[in-house]
Amino acid sequence: MIRKAAVAGYFYPASLDAIEAVINGFITENTLPVHAMGAVVPHAGYRYSGPVATKVYQRLKVADSVILAGPNHCAVRGIAPPPGAAIMSDGVWELPGGGVHVDDELAGLLTRETDILEEAPWSHDPEHSLEVQIPFLQYFNKSFKIVPMIIWNLSDKTIMELASAISRGITKFGKPVTMIASTDFSHYIPHETAKRLDAMAIEKIKAMDGLGLLKVVRDKKITMCGYQPTALVIETLKLLGATKAELVDYKTSGDTSGDYTSVVGYGGLIIS
Repeated sequence: MIRKAAVAGYFYPASLDAIEAVINGFITENTLPVHAMGAVVPHAGYRYSGPVATKVYQRLKVADSVILAGPNHCAVRGIAPPPGAAIMSDGVWELPGGGVHVDDELAGLLTRETDILEEAPWSHDPEHSLEVQIPFLQYFNKSFKIVPMIIWNLSDKTIMELASAISRGITKFGKPVTMIASTDFSHYIPHETAKRLDAMAIEKIKAMDGLGLLKVVRDKKITMCGYQPTALVIETLKLLGATKAELVDYKTSGDTSGDYTSVVGYGGLIIS
């Protein structure tokens, strides 16, 4: 099964040379990558969120197997929604930087642990939240496989159950795995308001409190699109021994456009 690039030439450049040139332009310092269990990374157009994403991936030593967890935007636009947790268990994602294989061994272990994860490769076809992460992974890490998951409207209890199942599957896999939560933060509100609200969500991530993140996003009406996959990654990695999340960078679209009246927030964190 082949999943074609859906947003090349839109969210990021359509050619490998252009992608590499853009990412090169975002690198402002030399840093050594560190072993970490996961990360939270934004997924907007590279012009806006690329500088934050680059800082995260520069510092992240990625394992050969990467679980990507992101939200579903297409359901919001009226396209038929996927299952609550849609996985693609085999195949290849074709991008300008070359094909990336799905880790069918790891995916199989995960799906055998729970029926929450449903095979729905069609749901991945139009979605950008996971695709935009892959060129960064290709730039900084030449060899890896992915397990893509799209999370849509799960209950808190189901998120916790899924986190437990994924942690069991990773443990049985017996090899290093990196988990990436793909999310932007506040959407289309004034810059200072976004910073204030997003700081509340970021504090819950730094505290490794997935349930607290779910609560604060709902209570404060923070328009963070990937808060559920972020909570899932936090709770999974806690079960696997993670104890902290470090904020790498935070910006809003206003820092690029100069328009601070209506912005989207972008935060990058590393979990270890």
